[in-house]
Formats: sequence, structure tokens, C-alpha cells
Amino acid sequence: MRDRSYLGDQRGRNDHPDRRHLLGHSIFIQNSTHDMEITQMKALTLKWCLSLAVLACVVFAAGWASAQNAQGLAAVGAINPANGYPRWYLDKNGLQLGQCLDAANPADPCVLAGTFPNPAQPISFPNNFPDEFFYWRTTADIANIGGVGGRALLVMSTQGAFGGATGTAADGAGAQIVFARYRVRVRPNGLVPGATYTVTGPFGVQSFVAAATGTINFTIDQGCPLGVPLPCNFASVLPTTNAGPFLTWDPAAPPLPTPGFIGDGLLTHTITGSPSNTNFFRIQGPNVGGSGVNVVETNLFVNVIGKIYVRPATSTTLNSTPNPSVFGQAVTLTATVAPALADPLAPTGSVTFKDGATTLGTVALVNGSASLVTSALAAGAHSLTASYGGDLEFAASTSAVRTQTVNPGQTTTTLTSTPNPSLAGQAVTLSTTVTAVAPAVGVPTGTVTFKDGATALATVTLVNGSASTSISTLAVGSHSITAVYNGSPNFQTSTSPAVTQVVNSPTTTSLTSTPNPSVKGQTVTLTATVSPVPPAVGVPTGTVTFKDGATSLGTVTLVNGSASLTISTLAVGSHSLTAAYSGGGNFQASTSAAITQTVNQGSTSTSLTSTPNPSTVGQTVTLTATVSATSPASGVPTGTVTFRDGGTSLGVVTLVNGSASLTVSTLATGNHSLTAIYSGSADFLSSTSPIVIQAVNLLSTSTSLTSTPNPSTTGQAVTLTATVSPVPPASGVPTGTVTFRDGNASLGTVTLVNGSASLNISSLALGSHSLTAVYSGSATFAGSTSPVVTQVVNAPAAAATSTSLNTTPNPSSLGQAVTLSSTVTSNAGVPTGTVTFKDGATTLGTVTLVNGSASLNISTLAVGSHSLIAAFNGNASFAASASAARTQTVNAGNTTTSLTATPNPSTASQTVTLSSTVSPVAPATGTPTGTVTFKDGATTLSTVTLVNGSASLNISTLAAGSHALTAVYSGDASFNGSTSPTVTQVVNAAAAAATSTSLTSTPNPSTVGQAVTLSSTVTSSAGVPAGTVTFRDGATTLATVTLVNGSASLSISTLAAGSHSLTAVYSGNASFAASTSPTVTQIVNNPNVAGTTTSLTTSASTIKSANFITLTATVSPAPPAVGTPTGSVSFFDGTILLATGPLNASGQVSLITRRLQTVGPHSITAVYNGGANFTGSTSPAVIVTVTP
Repeated sequence: MRDRSYLGDQRGRNDHPDRRHLLGHSIFIQNSTHDMEITQMKALTLKWCLSLAVLACVVFAAGWASAQNAQGLAAVGAINPANGYPRWYLDKNGLQLGQCLDAANPADPCVLAGTFPNPAQPISFPNNFPDEFFYWRTTADIANIGGVGGRALLVMSTQGAFGGATGTAADGAGAQIVFARYRVRVRPNGLVPGATYTVTGPFGVQSFVAAATGTINFTIDQGCPLGVPLPCNFASVLPTTNAGPFLTWDPAAPPLPTPGFIGDGLLTHTITGSPSNTNFFRIQGPNVGGSGVNVVETNLFVNVIGKIYVRPATSTTLNSTPNPSVFGQAVTLTATVAPALADPLAPTGSVTFKDGATTLGTVALVNGSASLVTSALAAGAHSLTASYGGDLEFAASTSAVRTQTVNPGQTTTTLTSTPNPSLAGQAVTLSTTVTAVAPAVGVPTGTVTFKDGATALATVTLVNGSASTSISTLAVGSHSITAVYNGSPNFQTSTSPAVTQVVNSPTTTSLTSTPNPSVKGQTVTLTATVSPVPPAVGVPTGTVTFKDGATSLGTVTLVNGSASLTISTLAVGSHSLTAAYSGGGNFQASTSAAITQTVNQGSTSTSLTSTPNPSTVGQTVTLTATVSATSPASGVPTGTVTFRDGGTSLGVVTLVNGSASLTVSTLATGNHSLTAIYSGSADFLSSTSPIVIQAVNLLSTSTSLTSTPNPSTTGQAVTLTATVSPVPPASGVPTGTVTFRDGNASLGTVTLVNGSASLNISSLALGSHSLTAVYSGSATFAGSTSPVVTQVVNAPAAAATSTSLNTTPNPSSLGQAVTLSSTVTSNAGVPTGTVTFKDGATTLGTVTLVNGSASLNISTLAVGSHSLIAAFNGNASFAASASAARTQTVNAGNTTTSLTATPNPSTASQTVTLSSTVSPVAPATGTPTGTVTFKDGATTLSTVTLVNGSASLNISTLAAGSHALTAVYSGDASFNGSTSPTVTQVVNAAAAAATSTSLTSTPNPSTVGQAVTLSSTVTSSAGVPAGTVTFRDGATTLATVTLVNGSASLSISTLAAGSHSLTAVYSGNASFAASTSPTVTQIVNNPNVAGTTTSLTTSASTIKSANFITLTATVSPAPPAVGTPTGSVSFFDGTILLATGPLNASGQVSLITRRLQTVGPHSITAVYNGGANFTGSTSPAVIVTVTP
């Protein structure tokens, strides 16, 4: 393989052999023992650069590796069996180039770098094949490098060669290789040794350090260059190719490429297609163009060669089955695509089937064939074609037209009539459905004609294959109805089978009932009359069925059009009675209107007897009641009878054959007003017997009393015994109770056991007591009182006592248990008995002494001070005594308050539930009452009364943001107040509508101290935004103003001299999103400094998208001022800042930029930002048009 990309003639010929040194996949060093190997590529960042040749420039460039990755080669073709190389390569711009293997001659655009063994013979492999060829290539060179005759060369190509021993076709099959080359050479000298040079080409920017010989020698071959193991992976050139995409001639001006080629190896022209839009060759570095010239470049390229790949022709055939077909029948269309000439490859891609100009569908090829099944062809002749769309290997083609004949499909028609039979004048609905007969499918359209015999009744349009019509003019009798489908372009006609429609005469039926209303068991006569509806005449015959709702009462034959039925079995209640005529002959059935027959309950009478009467206590008495129906009601009443003694129920008994009996022996002594109450039933009304007086008498008794001992001493137990006996001739053992009395005071009541009762008592006071025993009586025996017994109680001597009281804890909290401890002492021994603890006059409890001590635990003392005492109650041996009063202090209980908020976070206007619980702090117990106040910071939201210690509040008015919520318990008489920990409630704003904010300033420029009016307008498609606008000078807030009808303005006179970047910031709210205006540059001039004017020029008025353009600004003092302004100038594209650069000593600054990428006009301005002695100014706008 020879190096033929050098600074030679336009064909690139060079007979000097190269040294082949391949380092991996990157660096190729040739022809110099002093050249430095370049192993690192550097991406340049935005920087200002100054030189003698360029006043100021901005370089925007990325590493060349990233540039080529953005757009490289996209695909590789199949192997050409004639030579073993890929047929083509495709770049990401869609340009497809094939092997440039035309024989070399001066007029041929496809220049071959290699040589043929026999140029006069056709190309063949391997006998007559060049040792290298190109898919694409171009070169550029710059003369007189360093001003000493050096040459700079840029070579880019995608080429085929051989990787075998000889580097020629003689290496045979398997030695074919393809690689992409990117080469930069500067030689034989001209560069400053050791200096760094930046090289910009179509595929990006590189940095090199010049060799000691003042040269650069850099080559990178990627894909399958020498040294890569064979056979070659021809796709390896795709992902990171250094020479892709394919560059082409700029077609803006002649000469134009020869048709079928992207350029001409014999011509020089500009190129296009660089991914970074750097369609030139530039070298930047010290004295690269001679002394003081630090930039050289050219946009002229030679040897731009590449042959556009012509895809081989194909032929497409089409078949359709079945043919002919019927409408709706599935037809299979089969297309076969084959190369027009013999080719080992099979076409891929898709075939589009068309009916004339209408696309039926697109199907992918499988093994060269594609099939489409369609049932959508209308009846008639169809001109079908199959169009193959081509692929990267083969050209598109279209089949010859195939005529597909589609015949109309057969149909069947069905018919129904409803109702059938019908009445004269009644609307009859005729419904028909027309369906396709297989193999035809689809829903027939068109019209259906309904016929009565040969007479057309109506013609109706089909909807979804169905049609219906309503007709009410059919005469009485039988009608032969048909439906005739009239066919359509796609379906044949058909006629339904005949349907016989019967039309009858209507009738009316009336019904009466007598008597109405009736009572239970009373006979009711039902009479029905059936009549023809005029103009029909005659006497209907047949039967009438009488019904109670849905229940048949009986069926009766008509006699002279009438029928009657008598019935006495109707239950009590309302009955909906009808008479249904069954129809007969020429008369249609009919049903009468319902009549309501009311059957009321029958009246009754009840009698009562009692046996024996009078009776004695405990004697059994039999009560008998008889219930009878009162005419005109009949039947035997059922149900129950309740026997009563005045208002007291004695028992409930079920009637049997109208009677009920009850035996009772529990009647108390005296007269009893007895009645029998019949409860009634579903069929009979209730009734009550007359009162029967039943007399019941009691048995007499006598009561005796004894007391032992008698006399007794105070505190001594005395036994009282009472005996109750029946007074003859009565017998038995009295029961009940005896009450023992001391005068009128009751000592106790005791139940009799076998006629006796006893009571032990030791509380009788000193003195004489008149005791009696009073028998209360029972249900059988009358009460009686014993004679008086005098009981004498003498007093014994009692010892003195002393009582003390202590309380723990003291003070205590509400609900806390307090222990009251009392000790009773006496010189005569350890007192026994009880101690009563009191809070003032209120008894807290009485406790029995144990070893002279008693204690009481109590937790019910209210908040406050309590005067407590302990009183020993004394006994026969020890005298009573009381402690000194002890003050117990009960404090209010402490509390804790908790707070929760749900949901948290929430959105604006969403209801948030605040829940608070107040609990006592131990040792306090109980449930706090009172109120809780919910607060948002210091703001009260609401006050809520506690219920069972809890309170809640629903609130939906919290604004968007963070809220510090607390719950404050107010306290009550028993509990101290408390405040909950703070709960942070986050309220998010609801989805807000987008807004746009604008800003203007007037006047602009202004002078120091002059009022400037800032006006801002906020707009939104969702309405007129409300809220505030904050006017800012950079990061400094000038003021915040409330919007009025979407606008806000501010007048300010405090802006300092200089340039101010002003913005208006809309704050937004729950309904509208915040937004910020574009920056407005306000120039404030100092009246004590000179004014300026700024002018702007551009290197071109029209550029291609992302191409470089030079912008030059000149700032001059306004007459009569003199001098050179200093400071900086900002370049703007509309309101977009491009860059800011310093003025040079001449008051100028230049910007080289490629940021103008959007197609269309760009309004460019230069803004002088002012200086120490000069005011700022803005240039007139210059329009630069960017084209694709």
C-alpha cells in the first residue's frame, strides 16, 4: 500500500515509497526520522486570543473525536462477489457511495490512485485489479508555510487496499481491507520547533507540537489498516471513522459534480457536510504564515471523488387468488421480487399493494415474497399493482397491472312481524335482516321493500343490514307479508319467505261486584260483560276468567255476552279484581279494567263467666270466654283472648271453636274486676266482655314477741323473737316478714321461717324501750301486731379515748389517691369499733379499727382546701372521740397536649384535619374539659370544645407554604392549661398556569438622577394573572409592585451611572406560575462624562447555519469629545448574549462566532458598557441571515 495523499499533482501521484509504521488503530508515522509522534488530541475551550493578524477572536471548537462521532458512517453493503469488497458505504446523511473502479482517464471523475497491470483490459480480480481504490476522498493544501516554502496537507478518505504480503491484488482473496484515513502533514519545514499548532479541519480541531525539523506528520487509519488480523471486518470502519460523513462539493456555484458522482478529482472547489460546519483547512500557531502571521487557511479542496451507488434493478410480479371473487371474499395478493440480473443476494424491504391509486397495505418481504389478504375490494374490476420500495442493495420496482374481478355477493332475507296476531288499526312492526351468503361477507346496504301479497307497503333503507317499518292499515283477516331486498352494487337481490299476519277485531270487557264493600264471609257477586268495539258488531262467545290479582277465582261461559260468579271466600283487605275474556271466533281477547273489592273484618261479641264466685285466697277460679261472629259476618273467630284483672293481664289463651278457658288461684284478697278481651284477627274485629266482679277473702293471724335478756346493758346484744300463728278455724303456716319496732322506729325486718322470726340488736340506747313485732301479712294470711314488750337497757362505764389523723401526700393533685390514717388510743387498752372520716360535714367513709388504727384511700377530692377529721364512734367500753381538723390541699392536675395534621403535606384549598388530645400528667387522673385553640403561628384558626379529652378542626384556608401549627389547651377548674409541640404543615401550591413576563424601560439610555419608568406585563392563556412583580437590577431588588389588570410599573431615579441588567420577576400564586422577563440593559450616563457612539460591522450578511462569522464593534467619542473609550462591548443576537470582550487600544473588539445556527434573520447589536470617562451606547442593529 502506497502513500499517495501528499503535496503532489492534483491526481495525488507519488512514486516515492513510504515506511509503514502502524501503531495500533491510531497513529501512522511516515517519511521522517525527526517527526514527533502525536498521541493526544486536545479539545479547545472558549478563549480570547490576540495576535498581530487578528485583533480579537473567540474560538468555539470541540475535540475532533466528538465531532466525527456525531456524524459518521452508518452502514456497509454486502460483499461484491466479483472482488471481495463491500459494494457500498452509507453515511448518516443518507449518502450511499460505491466502489470507484472506473478506468482512469483525464475526463473521468473517478480517479484511481493505484495502477492496473493492464489498463487496456476490463477490471477483474485478481488478475487486473488496482492495489488500492476509493469509496471517497478529498485533499486540501496550503503553500508557503512559515514563509519558507513549506507545504501543509490535509487528506481524508475511505479506501480499499490489500493487507497481504505484497499489498496488491496478488495477495488474493481474504487480503482485502477497508480503512478510513485522516492525515495532517506539514513539510519539509516551516514551523517553529516545539511550538504548539491548532489544526482545524472538517472533522474537528487538533493540537500538535512541531517536531525539531519544523514539521507535523500525523496519520490515523481506522477500520482494517495494515497490521489488523485478516480477514477484515468491513463494518469496523463505521462506528469511529475519522473521515465520515462523506463530504461533497458545495453546489452553490459551478462547476457542478458530474451526474452520478459527488465531485471531480480534476477540479478544485469548496466542500460541504462537515459535522462541525468547519468546511475548511486552517492552521493556527506562531508564524505559521510567515513572520507575524499566526493563522493560515483555505476552503479549497482537490480530489473530491466518490461514485454514488446505483442499486441493481429488480422485477416485481403479482398474482391474486381467487380470481374472480365475490364481494367480501378474502383475496390473497402475492408479490415476488427478484433481481433483474443474477445476484446472490435476495431483495429485502417491503411491498406496497395498491388498487389503482389506493393503498391496500404494505408487507415486509420474506425470502423475496410478500402476501396480503384483503376482503375490502368492492364489486367490479380492480387494477392491482405491487410496488417494491427497494432497500440499500436493490432499486425499487412495480409489477404489471393485474385485473381482479369482484362479483356481487348473494344474500338471504328474513322477516318478522310483531305483534302477530294484531288488532284492526294496531301498529304492526315489520323487521327484516339481509345477510351475505358465503363466500361473500360484509353487511349489505341499499333498500328493502315490504309487500302485502303484490302490494308494496313501504321501502326502507338498510342500517347495519337491517330495516323495519310500522304499519297500522292492515284490514281484518290474514295477510301474506314479504320483504324484498333490492340489491346494491356489491350484493344481489333476495326475497324473504312469506309471513302470515292475522288481524282481529277488538273487544272491551267490563266488570262489577255486589256488594262492595263486603265483610268477611259475606257472599259477593261478580258480573262481566263483553262487547265488540264499534264499528264491529255481534255477540262475543267463549269464556271469562275472573281473577283476584294473578289468582284465578273461576272461569264462566258467556251467555248473551255476560257471565257471573258468586264467591264468599275473599279474605279481608283490598282485592284487585279483573275479568279476562279469552277471545273466540272473530273477536280479540280483552281484559276489563281492575276494580277494587274491599272486604272488611267481621264484628264480634265476647262473654265471660267465673266459677266459684266468691272464693278464698289460694282457691282455684275458672274463667271461661266465648267469642261469636256478628251478622252479616259469618264463621268462627280465631285468635286469642286475654283475661284481665282490672289493668293486669292474668293470661292469654288461644280460642278453640270460639271458646277459651283459664284457671287461676293467685287472686289476692278483695274484689277483682275481671274481663275477657278478644284480640281480633285478620278476619274479625276485636271485642271485650262485660266486667265480672270476683270476690277473694284472706285468713286471720296472731303475733307474739319475746326479748332476751331483759333487762340488758348498753351495747349488749338482745334477741327479739316473734311467732305468727293462724287464728282457728284457719290452718297452715303463715309466710312473709315481721318488722321489729322500738316505738315507731323500725329496728329491722326479718323473713318468717316456719312461722318464726328472730333479730339480734345491740344498739338499744340507755333507757326503757316499747318493743312490738308487726306481721305484714301475705297473699293468704292477714297481717297482725304483737302486744308491747318493755325492754330495759342499763348503762355500763366507758374508757376515755384520743383520736389522731394524718394525710399523705399533702398537698396532692386532682385524682391522686390520698391516704387518710387515724389512730385511736386509750389508757384502758386498744379501742375497737369504727372511725368515720369526714370532709367538713361530708362523710368520706367509715372504717373498722385494726389494732387501734384505721385508714382510708380516697381520690375523689376536688381541687381546693379540705378540712378533714377522723371521728371514733365509741362503744360500750370506749368513749367516742374526734381528731383535730387537718387541712388537705388538692392542686389542679398538669396536662400534656398533642397535635396531628392530616394530610401533611397538603395542597392549597385542600381540607386539613387538625386533631388534638389533652391528657393528665401522672399522678393526676381524669378527663380534662374546656377548650383547645388551634393556632397558625400567632394567628388563631379556631377554638373547639373538648369532647372526651379530644378536639378536632377541619380547615381548607391555609395558604401555600410552611405553617407552624400548635394546639393550646385553656385549662379548667381541675386541670392546668398546656400547649402542644409545633407541627409543621406544608401546603403545596396547586398546579399553576404558565405565564410570560415582559419588561420595558423609558427613557433608555438615561442620565444619573433621571426618573426611569419600568413597565412590566404578565400574561397567561388561562386568564389575567394577579399577584406581585419584583423589579431587579441584577441580583438587587428595586421594589415589589402589585399587578393591576396584569400590569405593574415602577419609577426609579437612583440608578448609578453605568449599565444595568434589569429584570421583572412575577411571584406567581396558586393559579399562575412564576416567570421572569428577558433582561433589559438600561444605560445610565453620567452627565459629567463624554457620550459615545457604537458601530457594528459583520464579515458577511448571509451565512450557513453554524458557520463562523466575524463581528467587529467600534466605539467612538461623541463630538466634541476626544480620546479612545475603554471598557468592554457585549454582542447580542436579539436579547441573547453571544459574548463580551474588551476594547483594544483603538477602541475596537472583534468576535469570531458560530453560534448563529437558527435558520432565518438575526438582529445583531453591539452594546458598549461604558467606562470611566465615557457613557455606554448601543449600535444600530445589523441583520444577518442564516441559511440551511
